[in-house]
Amino acid sequence: MLTVQSLKKSFGAHRAVDGVSFDVQPGEMLALIGPNGAGKTTTFNMINGQLAADAGQVLLDGHDMLGLDPRQIARLGVARTFQVAATFASFTVMENVQTALLAHHQRLFRFFGPARHQYTDEALALLEQVGMVDQAQRPCSELAYGDVKRVELAMALASQPRLLLMDEPVAGMAPGERRALMEQVAALAHQRNMAVLFTEHSMDVVFAHADRIVVLARGALIASGRPEVIRDDPAVQRVYFGSSAGQSEETPQLGTQPAQSPEHSLADVPRSVLLDVQQLNAWYGAAHVLDDVTLSVRQGEVVALLGRNGAGKSTTLKAMMGLLARADGRVSFMDTAIMGMTPHRIARLGLGYVPEDRRIFTDLTVAENLRCGQQPARHWPDGTAAPVWNTAMLFEYFPNLAQMASRTGEQMSGGEQQMLSVARTLMGNPLVVLLDEPSEGVAPVIVEAMARMIDVMRERGVAVVLAEQNMGFAARVADRAYVLEKGLIRYDGSMASLMRDEATRRAYLAV
Repeated sequence: MLTVQSLKKSFGAHRAVDGVSFDVQPGEMLALIGPNGAGKTTTFNMINGQLAADAGQVLLDGHDMLGLDPRQIARLGVARTFQVAATFASFTVMENVQTALLAHHQRLFRFFGPARHQYTDEALALLEQVGMVDQAQRPCSELAYGDVKRVELAMALASQPRLLLMDEPVAGMAPGERRALMEQVAALAHQRNMAVLFTEHSMDVVFAHADRIVVLARGALIASGRPEVIRDDPAVQRVYFGSSAGQSEETPQLGTQPAQSPEHSLADVPRSVLLDVQQLNAWYGAAHVLDDVTLSVRQGEVVALLGRNGAGKSTTLKAMMGLLARADGRVSFMDTAIMGMTPHRIARLGLGYVPEDRRIFTDLTVAENLRCGQQPARHWPDGTAAPVWNTAMLFEYFPNLAQMASRTGEQMSGGEQQMLSVARTLMGNPLVVLLDEPSEGVAPVIVEAMARMIDVMRERGVAVVLAEQNMGFAARVADRAYVLEKGLIRYDGSMASLMRDEATRRAYLAV
């Protein structure tokens, strides 16, 4: 169905894709994996016409697609989902899928009746396939990120593609949701004889659903074969898996363990409460999504916010950071009431925020992004000096960033942008950092780097609030946990106790 031959792309002196070749058969699920910056998304963008290739061929049923624009490629039967989900935020879920169906049937510019009355049965059938029919009338702006990804998949399937390109298709979803969605995609691939090329950092998804795997590193193909062959390939383990090779995302261990057990790390020295939240409520329109959430975070403590997709984790972080149009309750940071403050004023007090969608300046270099985040040194509540971060220190912790200091954000992979977003926040010398899904969409070796960075923050006294789907990662780094369900706190205790409490995990975290 798809043949890629000697594909090349450079950005200035940086060779992003260097002579990559592979093929995808009808009905096959082919995974394209590799470390962040390996060239996966660049390859997708050339296949789909978002980027012009420097050299090579991309053949669909033997016909070269290079030089065609994305719309022409879509008309040939190629559909695409993106690493950062692309939906119409102000449209309802139903309207997004109807728009895709109108485009497929070439009726976008025919004005014979309201569009919302068109193709309703087909739209509902697609939403049923991706598990979103019960949210059909909600605006996409109110959805959890994992649900937005499901809507985007339904939109891609609306064109009845022969080739489906999926860039990080299950980002933001819990493990059970990931498996269910990819099982549905695999079933559709076999039923429709549809070729599927996907890139994904969740190894559970890759090894459970890929028929074959192609591995890229620094723009070159280093391995190709069936999952069991790739899992044992020494080169792949060295550049991609790190010490977490073969582990499930639900495994509590990930890489090396902290120097001290999180359950006892805070018992020796009394720590000041830096962030105190009382009876926090939040709404999206008329939907009440947080219900009297109460939590606290102490100096040098890592607190995990856990819960199923849509439970309110990211909303809690946004409400604390002043990013929601409607929220009430009491939020105190360093004994200062911050509820109702604008986000930039909250940030200047020393509350750092790393959003799930990164929000870096894509037209600035890595070094310029870091300088944009720089703020003065700070002090702890007792008057002692708080830790100061600088570019040289952060380049030591994130050596990949040091190698691309002069590269612009638009030339970075999603995982590299994630590292930059964390580093830029630390340049503000925060006392508390709010981290939204830091392990999502990054390679296992980068997940380990993130875990080590959180350990460093803890050791320096910086507190971390972590909204996370990856239980293995949360268990690796967190001291305490709060479990949310439908905007309510259902568990408040140590992370170690939660990992022993199978009943609570099954009730509020399992899918």
